[in-house]
Amino acid sequence: MAMIEQHYGELSIDDALHASLEALLNRYTLPENAERLVLNCRQMSYYRHRQGLHPIEVQFKRESTSSPWLVVFFASFSYPDDNSTTVEPELYFHLANRWCYQPDAGSTDLSHPEVQELLSVWMKAFARHLSRNVFDDVQLTMVGTFQ
Repeated sequence: MAMIEQHYGELSIDDALHASLEALLNRYTLPENAERLVLNCRQMSYYRHRQGLHPIEVQFKRESTSSPWLVVFFASFSYPDDNSTTVEPELYFHLANRWCYQPDAGSTDLSHPEVQELLSVWMKAFARHLSRNVFDDVQLTMVGTFQ
């Protein structure tokens, strides 16, 4: 049973999103020694027609095989302009290091009320998308293991 930490200092992961992420992780059989995971959620029409939901990446890590999973960051990506061939981060919430990045605004501390509001709205939208199964490509990849 995969457990994900919900509280990060004064920040908390939205209840519905937390439940969706735990349910998602529990669909997979994770090796005992898994240390880092990356979850990618994509709507393929965004890559083909640049319409639809922007791709999202969530990275998880844990301190030991018996400790809960921590969300390292949430990131969403987009094509920066019409001529771009690759997607780039458009919003990056790094819970572990407590900062937020937006290309136009740069990096900001997650303690700012307006940044927390943005994170809250973003998490609610992501939770809604997950509950409605609107991503047609969802992949969980193990990117690190305990020795």
